[in-house]
Amino acid sequence: MRFATLALLTACGRHEPTAAPPLPNETAAAKTAAAPNPLLPCPVDRPVLGPGLTVERWPLAAKPIAGGAACIDVVRADAATFALKIFSQSTDDPTPRTALTWRDAFHLSAVINAGMFHDSGKPVGMIIADGHERSDDNSRMGGYLAWDPVTAADPAFTIVGRDCPNFDLASLRARYHTIVQSYRMLGCNGQAIPWKDPKQYSAAAIGLDRSGRIVFLHARAAITMAELSATLGAHDLAGALFLEGGPEASLVARGPEGELARVGSYETNFVENDSNTQFWTLPNVIALLPR
Repeated sequence: MRFATLALLTACGRHEPTAAPPLPNETAAAKTAAAPNPLLPCPVDRPVLGPGLTVERWPLAAKPIAGGAACIDVVRADAATFALKIFSQSTDDPTPRTALTWRDAFHLSAVINAGMFHDSGKPVGMIIADGHERSDDNSRMGGYLAWDPVTAADPAFTIVGRDCPNFDLASLRARYHTIVQSYRMLGCNGQAIPWKDPKQYSAAAIGLDRSGRIVFLHARAAITMAELSATLGAHDLAGALFLEGGPEASLVARGPEGELARVGSYETNFVENDSNTQFWTLPNVIALLPR
């Protein structure tokens, strides 16, 4: 999404996007993989992509304005099998990359947006990767996903909110090597929250389920974030953060038994159609890689 100043109420929000156009040399195979593939109705089976990596589709709690089937794609990963890592164009590889090319270049199991970013590629929210601060705290954003704890006393992954009981950002920074900040999709107890933004768009998000598994989420179908929050709140998620919306919203996952590739399209006041079938370049991504 393009950068814009937005009125924020409570823990709601909306993007400060920017994104490069699709890579001109994207391969035909990549474009084919990126094309939307809505399945009607939302299937109830859970395909296995590989050990510890599964795909689900959840019905959305709303009728989308665009984007095909009213479903959200969900990739779950066992925390004992997979680790999370931030990859950034500024530190890991200066080559402009899409989610697909990040995956292929670094042999990753799954890739999703690492949050919104400015024209420069700098993250809008705080990112601390392997102990190195790449952007500072954004007081308008109330959610934090942290992993890679300093000691085994803390859980491997946690999602916390600025207004949750006993929240202390200094303590979180001292206890975890990697932190990503964004807007919360769910409240302190995993409940839906009332986003006030009326705009509709495709979206990417990340969460943790109540079994401690990592959950990558992607909705091509364009709905409001209040409607997406209501969908997520009806499932077994302990917490979730919004990552990106519109055509930049990307998710790819691959295992020995299958793969998934999803891109967004519709965004109110930006791309008001469902025609995008290409991955856009992303300066920062969150990746799953085998332990």
